[in-house]
Amino acid sequence: MTSPRPTVLLTGATGVIGSALLPALAARYQVTALVHRSRPPGAPTCVQADLTAEGLGLDTRRRRDLAARTDVIVHCGALTAFAPPDLTAFDDVNADGTRRILRLAAEAQAPVVLLSSAAAAFEVTGDDLTARSMRAYSSSKRRAEEWAAHSEQPVAIVRPALLFASRSASTPPRHQFPHVLYDVLLRGRAGGVPVNPDHWCDILPMELLVDYIIALTEALLAGDPTVGGVHWATAGPARLTAADIEEACLDWLEEAGRPARGPLLAEPATAHSRTHGMARLAQLGFQPPTQSALPCDLPRLLPRQLTRAEAMKALAHDVRRCAPWAI
Repeated sequence: MTSPRPTVLLTGATGVIGSALLPALAARYQVTALVHRSRPPGAPTCVQADLTAEGLGLDTRRRRDLAARTDVIVHCGALTAFAPPDLTAFDDVNADGTRRILRLAAEAQAPVVLLSSAAAAFEVTGDDLTARSMRAYSSSKRRAEEWAAHSEQPVAIVRPALLFASRSASTPPRHQFPHVLYDVLLRGRAGGVPVNPDHWCDILPMELLVDYIIALTEALLAGDPTVGGVHWATAGPARLTAADIEEACLDWLEEAGRPARGPLLAEPATAHSRTHGMARLAQLGFQPPTQSALPCDLPRLLPRQLTRAEAMKALAHDVRRCAPWAI
């Protein structure tokens, strides 16, 4: 008689990362999805809960039952909105929600994979709404990591960079940074996006992130003492420049019979009314060439890391999927 498969408690299963991760986890483990409103497709077992409520909104009996059948927690649930009406919502969901999940992990005596963000390592300057929103988001992720550092159970903290859309996703994300940037560039409005061509951003294929989280989950279930702490899930040396992204967009516009009338990027010093909102977000998402590439921990558990050729191929595919006239 075969032993039952371990049970993974997954939060955020309807989100961008969680929805890509769910089928990969379900192929290997029993999965219980902790849901707030929507039931994710492919999750046979769901428990309704609330990250913003003490005890996750569960009564004592349901909470004990959930803890008793949980072997490992993969915590993807988070607020990632660009500018929620109340910026304190980032702390309510991302920081205090993590604290509540870690309390459940202590009851279950289960290790945790915590999805944080590379943004946790950066400070965003500026007083505009977009900058303040990004600053509140990164601060909430740092607080979540601080809670994890004091956890009674092993916690592997994953800091993903930006992400290419999952190739299996039925529709591309509408409110993730790379796809917002493609949208702005492909619409080709006069003036362009104010970003220096040699500034860079780090974008990782979703499939590599999923593979790494699966490897971390397996290591935690095996009791590997070396996998606690921070893991950078990034493109590392395969980072892309604004010029790379502009070229991919120009190539697709030409191929689609919608050639651009001029450059898609503009000098940042040029005053322009579009340096707010989505365009401002695009501007804040790039780093100067003097800034070193982000650390990359993928080779710790995967056979290799992303190559630049693979990153460029993924970029071309992503741009084509996210063309605004195709959405």
